[in-house]
Amino acid sequence: MFARSIKKNIRLINKSNHIRLHYNRAIMRHPIRSIHLPQLPKPPNKYELLIQARGFIQRLKIRVKYPLMKQMRPFTLNDITALFSWVFLGHTVWLVVGTTSFLSFGLWAANSLQFQEWVTDKMCHYLTLTSEAVVVFESATPNWKDGKIRINNVHLVCMPRSEQLKFQQGLQEKEPRIIQGDLLNGIDLDQDELTPKAQKRLKRMPWFDLTIDFVEVELSLMRLMEGKGIIKSADVVGVRGIIDNRRAGWNKIAAWDAETVRKSHIPGGFEMDQLVLEDMSVIVYMPNGFRPFPFSIIQAQVSRLRRQWLFYDMLCADKIIGSFDTSLFSVHTPQLEKSVLEFSDLEAKGSNPNLANYYPFKKSNPQGVFVGGGNQQFGVMIDDNMKEQGYERKTRLRIEGVSMDHVHRLGQGPPQWITSGTMDFCADIYIPDEKRKGKSPSVAQAIFEVFKQSLPQSVIIGTGTGQIITLRGSTQQYTEQDLKKKFVMDIDVRFKNIKGVVPLKIPEFSYLNSAMVRPLIAYINRNRTILPIKGRIIMDLETFDGAWTIHDSTLGDRLNECITTGFVNLVSDQQERNKRLKRIGFWSFREMIRNIVTLHETLHGSARGFWTYLGQ
Repeated sequence: MFARSIKKNIRLINKSNHIRLHYNRAIMRHPIRSIHLPQLPKPPNKYELLIQARGFIQRLKIRVKYPLMKQMRPFTLNDITALFSWVFLGHTVWLVVGTTSFLSFGLWAANSLQFQEWVTDKMCHYLTLTSEAVVVFESATPNWKDGKIRINNVHLVCMPRSEQLKFQQGLQEKEPRIIQGDLLNGIDLDQDELTPKAQKRLKRMPWFDLTIDFVEVELSLMRLMEGKGIIKSADVVGVRGIIDNRRAGWNKIAAWDAETVRKSHIPGGFEMDQLVLEDMSVIVYMPNGFRPFPFSIIQAQVSRLRRQWLFYDMLCADKIIGSFDTSLFSVHTPQLEKSVLEFSDLEAKGSNPNLANYYPFKKSNPQGVFVGGGNQQFGVMIDDNMKEQGYERKTRLRIEGVSMDHVHRLGQGPPQWITSGTMDFCADIYIPDEKRKGKSPSVAQAIFEVFKQSLPQSVIIGTGTGQIITLRGSTQQYTEQDLKKKFVMDIDVRFKNIKGVVPLKIPEFSYLNSAMVRPLIAYINRNRTILPIKGRIIMDLETFDGAWTIHDSTLGDRLNECITTGFVNLVSDQQERNKRLKRIGFWSFREMIRNIVTLHETLHGSARGFWTYLGQ
């Protein structure tokens, strides 16, 4: 029995092993896909969820949640923080890096949703609060091609509404009355114009009423955070209107002070990297009853325009072409290295000058006069010499046929005594390299300076005068003076067809006395065809800080002084030339009489010859 049970168990074990072997072979022969396992329910996709949704709110949730999570479940804290980080940080980077494209997208969305008028009103209100004028425009649309925002039909006004109405009706006064030094006394002001901020703006700013066809701006939030204004570059096309400078910044009672008139620094004032201006034509009104005159700009390209350095940046523009009271003017970079002090276009003989008659080291014209005190320091600067002196480039300002009544505004002196004629003005303006910095002292130089300060001062005892000269003080003063950046302008002024009269009251100048007035007027009337004056003006660059006009920077006073000194030098040279001619004439007459007497004695035999003197 026991043996039979053992055999039965062995038979069962073999049978189970055989079944297991066949099962393993079946698994190896057939893949897993042939095994029928229970399948889980498949989650519905977005389209199935949208079909089952009821109402706008449910469909909106599906359209928002499904692209973010690929399923429909409640938001968790991790989902909310991730979504906030993605939206906030991503849009912040977009706003900082691409400010123009971000605002362009916002304007496009507002215009698509019929919010254009509301956005326009809010932008006009913001620009009016942040600027010094009332800004109104029609529409603002993105310019995707150029990456800018285009503002159409802009209207800029900085003027009381009552005065604006007078200009529109043609009833403006020729010479406004300023009562007790108050610039706004006697003007009807509205309620919003009586605020201290509005009155300060009207007293400090020149009045203007301008319309612009369109303005394209490029914005940058990084510049705004740096305090340079949000506008990076601007293209302005089609400017029309008036500029009234009869009252702003001008007081009859107080004496003129250029430093008080200059504009103070305002944080966030505009500092544009580029300005392109085309098709500008305005009428300018000046104080003291001066006649209105047109001013137009055909095209202007300014590489940098800052509010605090407005006049200086316009002088250093890349290109400006326009007219000033029907007199053509231009600001450009000269193609040749020649300076106005070396060789003028008016000195060319025959036809127009070309490269054949240009010589870089040609001496100045002996005719005319040269005025300037800093010539030994700078000399005639060409490209290489200019860069050694710390100047980046130069621009040339040229005005042809300026009427003399504009020259009268420079100040008192000989220009005011000229009643008729024109003036041609040409100037080379040398622009300092602001990126150039002084070389940092080496370790050896620093050690030498420390030992130099610790040692006693070196002195030189004079030979008999008892004067002690300190060497170190003068060297330090020269170094500090040399580090200051200078504004250098070489001018070539030519008066044409002028006529002068003797003034009733002769002003007092250190460089002009009363004895020179009548000879000067006589010289002007005698040489009225053309009077050339060349000179150099050197000024501190800080005088242009806050200056918006030629008078604020005192450049007009320096021009007047240079022209007056040139006239005085011309008269002095003429007087010296006349004295030399008289001396030469008297000597020639004396020698001629002597030769005639000698000839007469020789012919009559009364003259003693060489052998007579030899026999004695």
